[in-house]
Amino acid sequence: MATLDETKSDGISLKSTHWLMMAVSIVLAAVLLCETFLASYYFKQLSSATDAYISLQQDASQLMIASDYLTDEVQTFTVTRDRMHMDKYFEEADVTKRREKAIETMRESVGDTEAMQRLEQAMTNSVELMDREYYAMALMVSALHIQDCPAVISGIELLPEDADLEDNDKILLAQGMVHDEVYYGYKQDIRREIESCISELETTTHSVQESSGSMMNGRLRFVRILVIAQTIAMIGVLLMTSYLGINPILKGVERIKQDSKLPIIGSHEFRYLARNYNKMYEAFQNSIAQLDYEASHDKLTGLYNKDGYEVLRESIDLESSAVLKMDAAYLKDIGDVYGTETLEKTLKKLADALKGTFRSEDYLCRVGESDFVVFMIHISPKLRDLIENKVEHINDLLADTSDGLPELAVCAGVAFGSGLDACDEVVARAEKALKQAKDSGSYSCLFYEPENQDE
Repeated sequence: MATLDETKSDGISLKSTHWLMMAVSIVLAAVLLCETFLASYYFKQLSSATDAYISLQQDASQLMIASDYLTDEVQTFTVTRDRMHMDKYFEEADVTKRREKAIETMRESVGDTEAMQRLEQAMTNSVELMDREYYAMALMVSALHIQDCPAVISGIELLPEDADLEDNDKILLAQGMVHDEVYYGYKQDIRREIESCISELETTTHSVQESSGSMMNGRLRFVRILVIAQTIAMIGVLLMTSYLGINPILKGVERIKQDSKLPIIGSHEFRYLARNYNKMYEAFQNSIAQLDYEASHDKLTGLYNKDGYEVLRESIDLESSAVLKMDAAYLKDIGDVYGTETLEKTLKKLADALKGTFRSEDYLCRVGESDFVVFMIHISPKLRDLIENKVEHINDLLADTSDGLPELAVCAGVAFGSGLDACDEVVARAEKALKQAKDSGSYSCLFYEPENQDE
């Protein structure tokens, strides 16, 4: 029978094995800690790229918002004849200057890039459009005999044939200049350049995100390898110490396989790993949620879908908003006669007409096959003519068949939210107005009138 000394000389002692495994475990824990910091670093890069894209997209959108604001004020001035809107127009153009600030902010961030050139071209188009708006306001000033007006307006000399017009004809001419095809052509050019700018920003940001995401995933894969190695080492130690603490590690491995958070239990090292992993997991999930565009938008048209519409219903400020319930005539017939491809192209044409006519701050929703809802914010019942003009313009665009697509028309029912507490009530009123408009056989715009309703 072998003696104790002989047994010890045949292999490694339990004490030596214990300390060796503890040393391996400590080394693995240290490397794992470094990897979590590296993974956090790459995640911060990914998050920073996303934040930068959101910020730059907001800067680009500010130019469109400011342009739409100027359009809104000059159109409202020609319709209501209230010079307050002309004053607000020049406050934006000469004092607030959101377009210029957006250009300056983006130039500091991205320099002379393709995206910057697109935004500058949009600004150039916007400035050119202002000449047309100035002339329209000069016609209004002349027709309304306004004495005290901005110097740029008073310095405009009307064409002889325009100067000889009657006051009411001047007003009609001014309204036409800011509502006709030429005017909206400029608006579409501005919107197209800004969309190209945002597309360039998205491409650049996607490249940075892809690179940072790839590095982060590599670090996380290495973290998982280290976790497995750490687990194996710890199992060896725990087996020699009656499996104390083995449960937390096993549960942690199961949670990783289930793609969920790690439990904050067990040893100090495991708790530290779990907290860092959970922070990264939560931050990554939140980032994905922020970028989840498809969940709230219709894939074909790019408008808000039914889910997005339901969210908007809960957040709209009714007091200063209007709801347009719209129905597209002939849409089902187009699908039956011309086929699915033509139907989809027609729907895209309708969506483009809505986007090009309404303001960027308005919310456009497709809630059914041929049902659309528009939430117009910061609007009052005094601007009915403005809404009617927009619906009429949309139908003019849809009636144009030069693109090879069949003719289409929309019918709209409009209700204002002022004085109401529930969005459902405003939508119901808009639906009643839409039904009346459809029953009349005229595809146009009809406003809800309480005295004409059986409530």
